[in-house]
Amino acid sequence: MKKKDGKQSRSGKFTLNSQNEVYGELKIDGEASSLYLHDKEYFTPAIPDRCIKGVLHDLTKVTLIDCVAPPVPGSYSRGEEGYHFAEIFPHYVVQGDRHIDPNEEIIHEVSFLVDDAATLFSDFDAFGSVLDARPFIDEIVKAHVPNRRVETGEDARLIYFTGKTNISTVETVYGKVSVDRQPGFDFGGARGAYIQNKVVITIRFHTGLAFREAVSRASVLIDYLGMLVGRPQNLIALGLRIGIETDSPAALDVDWSWAPKRDKSIESSQPNSFDVLVDAVRAPTEFANVLKNWLERQEAWHGARWRFFRSFEKQRHYDPDRLIGAANMFDILPSSAVPSDIALTEELSRAQIASRAMFRDLPQSPERDSVLGALGRLGKSSLKHKVRYRAQKLFDVATEWDPEFFKVTDAAVNCRNYYVHGTEPQFDYDRNFDLVTFFTDTLEFVFAASDLVEAGWDLKSWMTQGTTMSHPFGRYRVNYRIGLKRLAEALSNAKAPA
Repeated sequence: MKKKDGKQSRSGKFTLNSQNEVYGELKIDGEASSLYLHDKEYFTPAIPDRCIKGVLHDLTKVTLIDCVAPPVPGSYSRGEEGYHFAEIFPHYVVQGDRHIDPNEEIIHEVSFLVDDAATLFSDFDAFGSVLDARPFIDEIVKAHVPNRRVETGEDARLIYFTGKTNISTVETVYGKVSVDRQPGFDFGGARGAYIQNKVVITIRFHTGLAFREAVSRASVLIDYLGMLVGRPQNLIALGLRIGIETDSPAALDVDWSWAPKRDKSIESSQPNSFDVLVDAVRAPTEFANVLKNWLERQEAWHGARWRFFRSFEKQRHYDPDRLIGAANMFDILPSSAVPSDIALTEELSRAQIASRAMFRDLPQSPERDSVLGALGRLGKSSLKHKVRYRAQKLFDVATEWDPEFFKVTDAAVNCRNYYVHGTEPQFDYDRNFDLVTFFTDTLEFVFAASDLVEAGWDLKSWMTQGTTMSHPFGRYRVNYRIGLKRLAEALSNAKAPA
């Protein structure tokens, strides 16, 4: 697995289905990646399985997956000569010593690097330097260079790595998730010497997986780690391993054209390791349990969590759409995560039945349908009930939460209803947009924190420790009282006579 080195352009021959080989230039440049094909003979660039295989001039085998191609090639001629050409966009480029079939379940392991890994898995003691190396330097140099005399001096320095490579290994439903240090170093010389840390996250699957499922699992874990550290992660490198238990294992590098990355224009500040929600180094058991339990229900929660992460990735950008999305993710939680329907009293039940019969007999109209819809929702768990239910998960483990917190969650849903349904606003949201931001942060915090608490996160301990506010949840905790005061003022001013 290699780190991305920026833009790459390489040439080779590429095969489209069973057609003849076509010459092409492969450019790997993120969202601007492309495969430019050209040949004197006519060829069809649009292929049914959207997969193109090629061999570059240095004999590297490449598999281009989920290609977007024009239906027919273009053409160019000059005099009596001419050629056909097509430019294709590959979503993924897999490189190595062999091709793969993206639908074949042969991927046994996926590994990746993210840019905040050193913060996520910070261990101050893993690497270090000895400033006063005089008591040790002669013996170490003699052991390293036994056959010649090396002169040492008063300013000797030693740098070291403790040798503990594994940070965490957790058995999960996704497979065995390992976090390991793979330090890079040189052998020293006239230019100096160094040890550089690299933290690699690996998922070894229980059985072979197809390409897209393997990448999907890595993507889920990348989102999860971003939540722990406080901002979405930039994917630095992605690799696959196949045939691990065979005589011909292979390691392959993947270039993902639309790889996860932060929007620099709205990017949050550099996170601090002190603010990471679950610390794998200092609380390894908690880290393992939370990860295991969180992944265990990813299948049931994937839709709601997807909405959370798409909201979370907006970082410092707030607008009404983000608030709406933050509220709506509670509506698509699985039934096991929200309160049950409310039993209606006998009187309400009779009134519901009678009203339904009355309105069904009326001519069809938007108004009639709206009332019938409202009657059908009577007794169902409302959005406010769902948010309160999830917030109660926080109260259950951290009783010191402000009892007025439910006022905030209710006001957040009221604000959402204004933007979605045009209901009567409690106050002017546009003129008090700092409160819309406060509502958004509240909903995102309740959603993610209650999810983590159920997975085993020690919320009570987190609330008692300090914060540098590099994580949005830490900022929310510190600024909560300010938001609560601003909400009370806005509601009071809205009720005051003009």
